[in-house]
Amino acid sequence: MNGFEQEIAALEHQKPAPDEVVMALQAGAASGQSVVSSVIIYGLSDLSPAEREAIANSWSRLPAGFKAQVLRALNDSSEALFELNFREIAVIALADNSSLVRAAAIDLLWFDESPETMRRFMRLADDADADVRARALTGLGRFLLLGEYGGIPADMAEAAQQIALRLHTDAQQPVSVRRRALEALANSSHPHVARLIRAAYAQGSQELKIGAVFAMGRTCNSIWGDVLLEELTSGDDECVYEAIAACGQLQLKQAVPPIGKLAHSDDGEIQLAAIAALGEIGGRRALDMLSELAESAVDDDSVADAIDEALDVAAFSFGLSAPAGSYDSR
Repeated sequence: MNGFEQEIAALEHQKPAPDEVVMALQAGAASGQSVVSSVIIYGLSDLSPAEREAIANSWSRLPAGFKAQVLRALNDSSEALFELNFREIAVIALADNSSLVRAAAIDLLWFDESPETMRRFMRLADDADADVRARALTGLGRFLLLGEYGGIPADMAEAAQQIALRLHTDAQQPVSVRRRALEALANSSHPHVARLIRAAYAQGSQELKIGAVFAMGRTCNSIWGDVLLEELTSGDDECVYEAIAACGQLQLKQAVPPIGKLAHSDDGEIQLAAIAALGEIGGRRALDMLSELAESAVDDDSVADAIDEALDVAAFSFGLSAPAGSYDSR
């Protein structure tokens, strides 16, 4: 347990009172410190209606840059400690006058699958700020995937698809917005998805091409196999990274040899993506490659942890009780 987690654990049985949180927020804004205190982080989790009301007024008067800093710290904390829930402060921040704060608030709602949050993202997809629009579309992509499994009402899924389609096909939109709209739409079974991905890949800017490669993986359609195999050796680090992830999502068996080579890359992000993809693809060759990597990764904890996780994922595809040496050659 690191120092921050120890501080949080010490506060678990005595949540800071709203006035303590307000004082910590004001002190943090005044000091300009880069570290957000544990009082703020734990105090803003699981806000009751009364706590929200007590904090909201003071929150609104804080500098935008500091509010965005706090929201980013809350996001990091929510990913490390799942018991923390910052939905209420994020909802407040979605209506902030600062686009920087609105964008950070969208990211903080990564765990929220409620219809209310989906509706907010649908509205923010037409925000005045392009970065906010792009982030809202990324959030909508999660809901569109839920829609494929009946997790949201069909009419809401259809409305979200139309928003993404409209923004992607609008040539007046910034490329960043068009990219995120395509990536979101790829989570759905919309009939125009494949055509739009092909067009973005072949004719779009470099950023749209990267988005198209990402979208290929989200479609869960193996028709993109040849394109992705080509991108694995393209030499463009961003495209390579997205192609690795897409091959993992598609469980593309023929991608195991080139991805196995990329698992030795000097680029840390590409290496970790390749390790994760080998786990997702599974099969005997992928397991053998991961086992070999494990023997040489003893001095790098992050790589060793990634390999262990990938091995678990790959082994699960065979069944947890599969004995050693019994893997097939799929």
